[in-house]
Amino acid sequence: MHRRRLLATGIWALTAPLQLSLASGQTAAASGLQEAYATGDGVRLYFVRSGEGPLMLFLHGHPDSSSLYGPQLEEFSRDHLVVAPNLRGYPPSDAPDNVEAYAMPRLLGDLHALLDHLGRERCILIANDWGGYVAWVFASAYPGRVDRLIILNAPHPWIFLREVRGNAAQIEASQYERAFHTAAPPYPRWYNYYRADPIKVPASIAESAAAATPDLATHFFANVERPPVATSLRLSVPTLVIWGLRDATMLPGLLDGLEGYVQELTVLRIDDAGHYPMRSHTALVNDAIRNFMRH
Repeated sequence: MHRRRLLATGIWALTAPLQLSLASGQTAAASGLQEAYATGDGVRLYFVRSGEGPLMLFLHGHPDSSSLYGPQLEEFSRDHLVVAPNLRGYPPSDAPDNVEAYAMPRLLGDLHALLDHLGRERCILIANDWGGYVAWVFASAYPGRVDRLIILNAPHPWIFLREVRGNAAQIEASQYERAFHTAAPPYPRWYNYYRADPIKVPASIAESAAAATPDLATHFFANVERPPVATSLRLSVPTLVIWGLRDATMLPGLLDGLEGYVQELTVLRIDDAGHYPMRSHTALVNDAIRNFMRH
């Protein structure tokens, strides 16, 4: 989830979907990835794939695309089936206008549909940013579909809520999110992820004290097609969290207390990495993922 700095808007914001669409196709062609489509929860999803073996499913955040994981797709396609979709809102995947089309139940439905399309019951789920936000929820609610979870700089929803209610530094670091709620149309469709999210960043701790605590379970699982095994957002799935400590908007406090939500937790902190440790520290991250999958 793009819980990081607000990138340039204006003309870029209006043309970004086209740029992302072109970049996805060019990247896929250059790397030998196969391009395909699946029917998600009411939308068509574009994805790239390569290799054979156990499924590794990679989810990007905002404002990225499946091309985010190029080095990982190349590495792990040697002995796995690697798949990376463009999330809804990112052409050539469908990009609905309706805010509610980006609510968590629809995003969970997309993951179920993609796994079903691939003929796989389970996957190794790897995710960054908003993709990680969805992955935390999916793995907690549907542990039968996730063998292992690998998170790269994406906070657990309950911990993020805690930090933007009680940590002044995290509130300040997350102020960019407020712009997504106040932007006048036309704005990039991925802003709707934030508009549909029950967690809203306050202007200050004083403002947060007066805000009601959202019922995350109700928001995340209302009208889902597949009933969740659990709605507590606690995980039984073995989980590796890789965190770049120089991420300017996802502060290290988002790791505090994570062991209270994850039964089998491994955390790798990278002191000199930022929001994209899989790009800045490719070999280190790939090795950590391989070691985690072996145990």
